[in-house]
Amino acid sequence: MLVSYYGFSQTREIDSLKTLLLQSQLVDSTEVDIYLNLTKAYVPVNIDSTYKFSKISLEKASKANNYNIIQAYESRGIALDLKFQSDSARFYFDKALLQLNKKDDKLKRSSLYKSYSLSYQNSGRMDLALDYNSKAIDLVKDNEKELCLLYFNQAILYLRSDIRESGKKYLMLAYESSKKVNDLRVEGAATQTLGYYYIEEKKLDSARIYLEKGLDICERSKSPETCFRVNSSLGDLYIAMNLNSKAHDAILTAKTFAVKRNNTYDVLLSLIQLGELENNRNNYEKSAQYFKEFETLYKLEGNDAPSFGVDGYKLWANTEFKRANYKKSYELINKAIDYNDLLYSREKTELLAEADAKFETAKKDKEIAEQKLIVSDQQLSIQESKSKSRLMTILIIALLLASILLWFVFQQRQKRIQQQLVAIQKEQEVQTLESLIEGEEKERLRIAKELHDGVNGDLSAIKYKLSSLLKMNNEIINEAVNMIDNSCKQVRAISHNLVPPSLKDFNLIEAVNNYCENMNSIHAPEINFQHIGDPITLNKKVEVNIFRIIQELVTNAVKHSEAKTIDVQLSNRKDTVLVTVEDNGKGYTTNKEDNEGIGLNNIKSRVEYLNANLDIVSNTNGTSNTIEIDLNKILTK
Repeated sequence: MLVSYYGFSQTREIDSLKTLLLQSQLVDSTEVDIYLNLTKAYVPVNIDSTYKFSKISLEKASKANNYNIIQAYESRGIALDLKFQSDSARFYFDKALLQLNKKDDKLKRSSLYKSYSLSYQNSGRMDLALDYNSKAIDLVKDNEKELCLLYFNQAILYLRSDIRESGKKYLMLAYESSKKVNDLRVEGAATQTLGYYYIEEKKLDSARIYLEKGLDICERSKSPETCFRVNSSLGDLYIAMNLNSKAHDAILTAKTFAVKRNNTYDVLLSLIQLGELENNRNNYEKSAQYFKEFETLYKLEGNDAPSFGVDGYKLWANTEFKRANYKKSYELINKAIDYNDLLYSREKTELLAEADAKFETAKKDKEIAEQKLIVSDQQLSIQESKSKSRLMTILIIALLLASILLWFVFQQRQKRIQQQLVAIQKEQEVQTLESLIEGEEKERLRIAKELHDGVNGDLSAIKYKLSSLLKMNNEIINEAVNMIDNSCKQVRAISHNLVPPSLKDFNLIEAVNNYCENMNSIHAPEINFQHIGDPITLNKKVEVNIFRIIQELVTNAVKHSEAKTIDVQLSNRKDTVLVTVEDNGKGYTTNKEDNEGIGLNNIKSRVEYLNANLDIVSNTNGTSNTIEIDLNKILTK
């Protein structure tokens, strides 16, 4: 957080300036001065009012024969920069500089350089921000108040560039200067900036001392800007100290002052802080509400600051992911990527514009050099050679920077497209598996109906006719009737296995239990079923797939293992279902290709559909099949 353009202002000053405007017969120059002072006074209070009065100031200055036009241009640029329109701001700073070049006013030049520095900082160009702030410092060595504010700016610029030692050096210089200046705005800047510095240095006790002093200054100054910054920094401090309730109150207070000042960007920052805080406290619903409020305001007024979009949507995506809203999280990540692309695109445009400006400057230097006829031929040749060399160097650097940025943007877009393709491919695979499984279930239903209505009906009719002949006491016919009875039982068992009524009418545990009891009655191995843990409640599609996996594994064991016992176990612990089917049979070699039959492939397809893991261990002592199912991965199916 940098020191503002003008610092603090008193409400009484604004009121007195407005009173002056109501007086009649004001001369043009006086009116210009009043509007310029109103613009300056409103900077820490209300950005919209700053914007409004800066426009009027420039209009009045132009009509008053360009009276105080330098300050009017600078004020207009400052108002635009506060609205994150840095390119437009520097357009007016350039106009002010052209006028200033006709005069020798160090204080005004220093102020203008400071404005350039802050505008470049808002554009993320820390190198140019440092350069202009250093120029401003050199011009006001004898003005303690301005020097102190510029030291603070220089310190924060170094700290944001992660040059910690230089940042600390200028921070201490600023603090020492603030002791010599009897000004509330300087004292407030000192305490808040030092507090924020110590938060970053993890020296939380020191940070708390300075920020609590900042609260006192907030009360005395009545400045919404100061109060916002102090409370916002206190929010960061309390988060670092794990005092989440205090952090929440401090950030809410900061938001109130941001709203009072009508500063959209400070409000957006507060909403992002609140959303992240509630996420960290596992209050995901509340976190999402803050991010929705952020999005509403951002779409209305904040779209010209893409860095807020990157931070806000990225953090919101994390909240939705934790809420298991994976589709929403994916959409928000894409929005963050879009704003990141826009941010780099803007930086690329600024770099190219800067390179173009340097190119034009180089051309002018060359033209001036050629016009100096008093220079000897040898000196002129050397000057031209240097100009050409400098021009070529600038062009090469500009092209190199542009190429790097374009490559980076292209890589980002390729990465996002690749992610989308993987997601689409995964979705298609799931749909294909789902179609195959649904088709298999329909085919099972058809065969079951034919067995039940056709074959079973025919066997019943044959049994009825043969029973009428039993009066003849024919032993062979009696045996045939018994065989038909057995056939009817097997047909019924097959029909129930294909479409088990227990799975339709009851839950998974009851269905598996009934299935094991039925298989016990018609097959030799003893089949045991056991359920462990919490109750299992799933949708029918998932239950059918788990039931089919168990059915296939038990059938394989009955047919091929020559086992004496088969154990089936279902367990549920903390959203993880474990399915285990074990036998004490002869086992088989799991790495042979001839073991990849239809049954095992069906099992693997269903396991893949459930996003589960299958583990098979088989040897001469028997076979163990374990399927681990994470319920969180199948909730959206």
